[in-house]
Amino acid sequence: MTTQCLKMEGHIHGRKIILVDTPGWWKSDQLCDSPERLKVELLKSTTFCPPGPHVFLLVIEVDIAFTEKHRKAAESHMQLIGDDIWNHTLVVFTKLESLTDKTIQQYVEHEGENLNKLIQKCGNRYVGFGSDLDTEGSHVKELFGQIEKLVAENSGRYFNVDATKLTDLEMKLKNVEEKATAREHKVLKKRRKLEEIKDAELRLVLLGGYQSGKSKVAHSFLNIKYQSDQMTTQCVKMEGHIHGRKIILVDTPGWWKSDQLCDSPERLKVELIKSTNFCPPGPHVFLLVIEVDIAFTEKHRKAAESHMQLIGDDIWNHTIVVFTKLESLTDKTIHQYVEHEGENLNKLIQKCGNRYVGFGSDLDTEGSHVKELFGQIEKLVAENSGRYFYVDATKLTDLEMKLKNVEEKATAREHKVLEKRRKLEEIKDAVSGEVKNTGLLVNKHQLKTALEREWGRREVVDRFRIQYKQKLLDDYVSGKEINAALFVNKHQLKDALEREWNRQEAVNSSRMQKQRDDYTETSSCGDEEGIKMSLSRVERWLRHQSSDYGSVSSYEEIYKPEEDSD
Repeated sequence: MTTQCLKMEGHIHGRKIILVDTPGWWKSDQLCDSPERLKVELLKSTTFCPPGPHVFLLVIEVDIAFTEKHRKAAESHMQLIGDDIWNHTLVVFTKLESLTDKTIQQYVEHEGENLNKLIQKCGNRYVGFGSDLDTEGSHVKELFGQIEKLVAENSGRYFNVDATKLTDLEMKLKNVEEKATAREHKVLKKRRKLEEIKDAELRLVLLGGYQSGKSKVAHSFLNIKYQSDQMTTQCVKMEGHIHGRKIILVDTPGWWKSDQLCDSPERLKVELIKSTNFCPPGPHVFLLVIEVDIAFTEKHRKAAESHMQLIGDDIWNHTIVVFTKLESLTDKTIHQYVEHEGENLNKLIQKCGNRYVGFGSDLDTEGSHVKELFGQIEKLVAENSGRYFYVDATKLTDLEMKLKNVEEKATAREHKVLEKRRKLEEIKDAVSGEVKNTGLLVNKHQLKTALEREWGRREVVDRFRIQYKQKLLDDYVSGKEINAALFVNKHQLKDALEREWNRQEAVNSSRMQKQRDDYTETSSCGDEEGIKMSLSRVERWLRHQSSDYGSVSSYEEIYKPEEDSD
């Protein structure tokens, strides 16, 4: 089968013949339906016999009906070479044995309009050629005669190749060769890479919602004993081997299935980003685990997308969806489940490149699920040419800063709590007599004295406040007004109270002295004993009047028990 132009040479009747065979087009396909390779070969055919061909031989077999599609296919492909091609074309009919008793002229007359239109474009030049029937070489002789006749009609002029088309062709061929070379190098590089990664370790990260079955998948995949009461609260790194290949697998805490990223705690976000650090320089594949025993809603899709997107935009090119809890499907296949579950699940799977697999450790008695998942992982790694997920340096830096701040705050809080506990222990020990040297209290006796002094001071101040409030009330009732707002601080208040006390004391003393003088002058009949009793009553009255006033500097003395006046 001719797939590219082929040049042949020979002699007929002493004349040198150069003949170029070309690849054929599909008989019912127009030029726009033909591959680019065929178009290039058709244009290139004219360069095999420079400066240009004298004749084009358009070969048509007679054993099938020549339809409009056939005519348009021939015209469009011939026209590609050049508009002048019809002046140099001779139609050659083949497979003449199918005509039986018809001549080639009768065939042309009876075949119909489409064949006649094409022959007319070729100047009504045609000839039959059947090598199996040409025992005497008459067909070759007739064809050679038709060729010489056409060359003579064109005065020996050959077909002029369009220079622009040839230039475009050369550029096209050059680009094709360069691209082909680049593709070859790329393929070879990819093959070498695949050979390199064939036995290299595989790094995987498990992601998914809370109680989706991630941990069970991890343990089953690596054939590690699984305890159902375990709950993943932080990233866990596991290692194992499958078919002799080392596997590093990182299990992560799950998110609430209907909560988007903004609703998740900061601790979970930190663990998700940190998961990529557990398998440096980065994971090859992320396994997104989804259980099939609950409906997958829009909330579930948005929750998965937002938490996955946190790790990085390129994560979808490295993700395989793993469906768990397959026993709930009963007689459905995993593909039927995906088709029937609805738009939200299909959107998510499309983001993951339509990569998904079912994994049921309880149903996988022969290890087929592990084998299928491992095959999908290897396939994805090969599609990515062994390229692992690139961890965003900015996110990692921000995470490190965040973790550092959290640790510093936690350390400071711990120190604060320990210091507080230490002080409480010291006070407890001081009260019980086992005090250590704090630099302030040496023993329990000093502590007791200080506490008693403080208690006495507060008690005196409280009693003074109560008594002073009563004094203000009494003054208000008696018509006196004291503007407490004028006293700026306790020292001014103290001075004012002392001055008021001294004034009242002076007034009362003066009043008492005047009464005594008046009583002495006017009393002429009282005996000495009566006078003493009267003076005693006055003094008691004065003491009673002045007992509500006292010096603030000596307010502790006010509350001492009064000595008996008698």
